[in-house]
Amino acid sequence: MKVRIRIETEFGWGERRLHEIGGLERSSIEASEASLGLSLTEGKSILKEIQRAVLQDQVEEISEVEQVCPTCSTYLPVHDRRPRRVDTLFGRVTVEAPRVRMCMCRFPVFPEFKAAYSPLTRILPENATPELRRLQADLGARHSFREAARLLNELTPCARQNHATIRNRLASVAACLEDGCDEAPKVSDVQSIPTEVTVFLDSAYVRSRPEYQRRNFEVIVGSIESETGKKRRLGLSQAGADHPIESLRSNLKAAGWREGVSVTVLSDGEPALPRLVRNATNAEVHHVLDWWHVSARIRHVETTFQSLLSQLESDETPGIEVLVERLRWRIWHGQTSRALDALGTLFRFAMRARECANGWIREAAMSAAARTLDLQTYLNHNISAVIDYGRRRRQGKAVSTSRAEGLVNEIANVRMGKKQRMRWSPNGAHRVAAVRAAVLDGRLSGENLCVA
Repeated sequence: MKVRIRIETEFGWGERRLHEIGGLERSSIEASEASLGLSLTEGKSILKEIQRAVLQDQVEEISEVEQVCPTCSTYLPVHDRRPRRVDTLFGRVTVEAPRVRMCMCRFPVFPEFKAAYSPLTRILPENATPELRRLQADLGARHSFREAARLLNELTPCARQNHATIRNRLASVAACLEDGCDEAPKVSDVQSIPTEVTVFLDSAYVRSRPEYQRRNFEVIVGSIESETGKKRRLGLSQAGADHPIESLRSNLKAAGWREGVSVTVLSDGEPALPRLVRNATNAEVHHVLDWWHVSARIRHVETTFQSLLSQLESDETPGIEVLVERLRWRIWHGQTSRALDALGTLFRFAMRARECANGWIREAAMSAAARTLDLQTYLNHNISAVIDYGRRRRQGKAVSTSRAEGLVNEIANVRMGKKQRMRWSPNGAHRVAAVRAAVLDGRLSGENLCVA
C-alpha cells in the first residue's frame, strides 16, 4: 500500500497551489503491529512539512494584503525578500518574508524618504509562535527545565530544545504576564465591581543559591477572591520581583478590586503579609487571623492539660477543666479578653504544679505552661486580627487560609521545595511562581499571551 500526502492552498484572490508533503509505504504481506498507522517519527515529519507549506503561503498572502496602502490604496512594491526563521510547535521553518516599501502619503514632508517594513516582523516579533512559547513556559513551570526540554523533543517536531531555552522562554513569558496583568474592567462591567475583596496569603521558603549568601528566602503565594466570582492566584518573591507592590496591586485589580473597595486579608499572623497588601492598596485593610493556626495552638493547650490534670489531685482541678473546655468557644466567638484571662490562670496553675510536683508530672506541667504561653503570646501579637469567627462563618465568609495553604504546595513546593534538589535565585523563583499561578488560573493561553 502506498499513501501520498498532498495539501492544496487557495489564496484570497482565487489562485490555487498544490504542495507535495510526502508519502508512506506499507507492506500487507509482512504486516506487523508496528506498521499499523503512523509512527511518532512519521507523524512529526509530516506535521513539520505541512507547517512549512502552510506558513510560507500564509506569509505570502499577508504580504500581498500589506502591499495595498490603507490610506491611499496605492499598490506598494516589494523592497526585497529575506529569509526568516520561525519557531513553531511543529518545527523550525525558514520562510522567504518580503519587505514592503512604505507609502510616501504617510510622510508628505519627506517625498524622497524610502523605508521598508516586514509584515511578518510586525505580527511575530519574537520569531516564535505564542503556542510554542506558552507550552515551553507551562512545562518549565511544572517540571525541571531539562525534563521540559526532553518532553518537547520527545513528543513534538519542534526545533531541538535544551534547558537554557526553556529557562529563557519562561523568563520572557513571566515578564509578559507582569506587563499585561493589569486588566482594567470594561465600562459594561462596572456593575460587577465587588464591594469586598478577600486575599488569602501564605508563604514558603525556597533554598537559595550560594552566591546570595543566605540559606533560603521567602516566596509569597495567595488567592484573591471576590463576591463576583472572580479568582486570581498569585506567586511572587519580594526579593526577586522588580516591583512587588505594583505586581500585587495589578493582581488585585485583575480580580476586581478598585479604590474604595474594602479588602480583607487572611494570614497566619505574619505582619509582613497584611502590610504588603496595605502598601499595594494605599488604604487600611481588615486583617483576620487564620483560624486553623489558632485552633492548632488551642489543641496543644487542651492535650497538654488533659495529660496534666489526669495525674493531679487538687481542689482547683474542676475549675481548670472548665477553663480548658471553654477556651476554644471563647476564642471562636471573639471573646479575646476573657480568653487571655483564662490563659493567664492556666499558666499560673501550670507553674504552681511544676513547683509542687516531681518526675513525669513536672514535665507535663512544664509542657502545659509552654503551650499556654505560646498561645497567649500569639493572641497578644495578633489581638486586632482575632474576630468573632462564628459570626463570620454564619455570614458565609472564609475564616481560614486553607486556599493559600494548598497553593503553597501547588505553586512553591512542587516545583521549588520539598523533594526538589535545586537551589534558586530570588529572580528565578519569582518567575516560576508567577507562571505557575497563571497556569493554575488558565491565563497562560496562546491567544492571551502578550509579547515582551
